[in-house]
Order: sequence, then C-alpha cells, then structure tokens
Amino acid sequence: MQNTSDIDASTIPPVIPPFPPDIPATSEVRPVRVGGLQHFRFHGTASEYFGIWIVNILLTIVTLGLYSPWAKVRRLRYFYGNTEFVQRRFDFTGVPVKILMGRLIALGLYFAISIASNLSTTATLVGLLILYLAVPWLIRATLRFNARNSKFGNARFYFGGTNKEAYWTFIKAILIYILTLGIFFPVLVWLYKRYCFDHLYAGQLNFRLNATWGDYMKAMYVPLFIFMGFLVAVMIFGIGSSFANLGNPGVLSSLIGWIVAIYLFGFFIIFPLMQARIFITTWNNTSISRSQFKTECTQWHYTWILVTNWIARILSLGLLTPWAAIRLYRYQVESLTLNLRNDPDMMMNRAQQDHSALAEEISDIFDIDVSL
Repeated sequence: MQNTSDIDASTIPPVIPPFPPDIPATSEVRPVRVGGLQHFRFHGTASEYFGIWIVNILLTIVTLGLYSPWAKVRRLRYFYGNTEFVQRRFDFTGVPVKILMGRLIALGLYFAISIASNLSTTATLVGLLILYLAVPWLIRATLRFNARNSKFGNARFYFGGTNKEAYWTFIKAILIYILTLGIFFPVLVWLYKRYCFDHLYAGQLNFRLNATWGDYMKAMYVPLFIFMGFLVAVMIFGIGSSFANLGNPGVLSSLIGWIVAIYLFGFFIIFPLMQARIFITTWNNTSISRSQFKTECTQWHYTWILVTNWIARILSLGLLTPWAAIRLYRYQVESLTLNLRNDPDMMMNRAQQDHSALAEEISDIFDIDVSL
C-alpha cells in the first residue's frame, strides 16, 4: 500500500465547494387554512449569503468563467430555498452543466458577431438584425426554462406562452413605441408583464395580471412629473440665478453643481421610485387562480432601500453587495401576502418537456433583461 505522505499534493484535484445544503423541511406541517391571509417568509441572512457570494466570485475568476453556471445555481438555490410560504419552501432545480453548454454556445455567437463586425459592416448589421428578431424567442424560451426549473413544495412552475404570442406582443410594443414617440413606453412594460404572468402556472393554477395599461402609465409618470417639477424649480432658482451673474467668479462651478444635482436627483430618487411603483402596481394586481396577491411595501421605503443599497455598494467597493441583495429581497418577499383561496396541497404538475438553457444564456450574454 502506498504511503499517503508520498502522494504529490499537486496531483490532488481542487475541491469545489458543494451546493448550499438543502433547507430542512418543517418538521410539522400544519393544515393550511384556505381563505386566510398568508404571508411569505425569507430565512436567509447576509452572513450566510456572503460566503456563497465570495466563493462564487473567486471560483468564477480562477476558472475563467467556467464556474459561473454553478455560481448561478448556488445563488438561486439559496434565495429560493430560504423563501417560505405556508410552511413550504421554493427550490431551483436547474442543472449547471446544461447552463454551461448554453453559455458556451451563447459566447460563440457573441464572438462570431464581434469578429464579423471587424470584417464587414453588412455582416454586423445582419447579425444584429437576426439577434433583434430573436428577442421574443429568447424571452419566451428563458421564461420556460426558469419556470420548468422552479418548484414550490412538490409543484413545479410552468410557462405556457407560445412563440406566436411572444412575437405578436413584440410587434404591438414596437408599433406603440413608434406611433407615440415613446410617450406610451409604460404600455410596453404592461404588455411584457402581462405576457409573463398570464402564461405562468404553479402546478395547475394560472397566474393573472389584472392591472391595466393605465395603472403602469400612472406608476411610471408620477415620478417623471416629480422630476419635471424639480427640474423647473432648479432652472428658475438655481440655473437662472447663475446666468444672471455670469460675470461673477465661481458661476461656472455653481452651474455645473446644479446640473450634477439634477442628474443625481433623477438617478438616485426618480429611477428607484419608478422601480418601487412598478413593483407595487404589479403585485397588488396579480392573482393565481382565485387567490389574490397584495404587497404591504410602500414606495418611499422601497426607494430608500434601493438608494442606500447603491450607496453601501459604492462605499464598500462592492463588498456589501450580498447584504444589499438580501436586504432588498427580504423586503420584497416579506411584504408579500396571498389571500389563499386554493389548497396548495392540491396542486398537480402539468406535463412539460425539459427545456434548454441556451436562450437564457444568450439573454445573459447580450444583456437582455427578462426578469419579472
């Protein structure tokens, strides 16, 4: 028998940290009272997630990005597995190897378009046109993959939207944007949200977005009106007085200061406020079968969390990213309630195929956001 001391340490393969341990199920599951208001719960902590986050970053760097699919699955499993509703946990069952294959193909397409852009302008335009026309297919396929690999208790999620519906929604969105010169952009958000929710199932139970396009117009334009009021006030009292004293030294720096103030106000207040109002509008008008969602979060508290999270990330050089992610996710989840009219134990899974991760990885590579 070979002495263990004679084994070359260089021949020992590196140990890749395993997935986070499965969250133990609640030991005693009490019957669910159908008809009552049920709250969502999140059991994750920033310190736990920091360990997963830092290991994911280091291994992704060391492996030149090859570990990123495992990092993605570890992250999603942590957030899903620590989310609880009526004593049942969520889970993400995606296979990292399949995500890796999709990511490699997506990278190949990205490099092919990059090389073509250096060889021919025509080839670049054709490649970008093909990618643009593929956006509805990418969104639909990504939603199907994410739903197929998401579970609540023993019930799987399912996305039943078709490519025909995806392209029809895409065409309507383009026409609305062009014909209204972008003024009705919130309607595009509404069309996308409605496509996502109205074709999503948890087992046999169908989600439904009950909001109208007017609700999203209100959600997005109220912050814009606030910004316009601030802009008018700055132009009258700030920039106007600066122009009136152009001969005085320091006026230019004052003028630049007012311009920076406008930018910061828009970026740190208006944009987060818009995100908050979209979140509230969406979940206050979403139902699953006969059960109605409601969120107890307020727009200003949500905005405060977003703004302070950004500041914390900047000041910590990114080290507080796990804390910021947990903080926002906990507020989103624990503000959410469901007036339960369906027995979750009666959910039956819909038959569905095992979908490819290719579309999701192409979306990631080309920065196409398909999040709800």
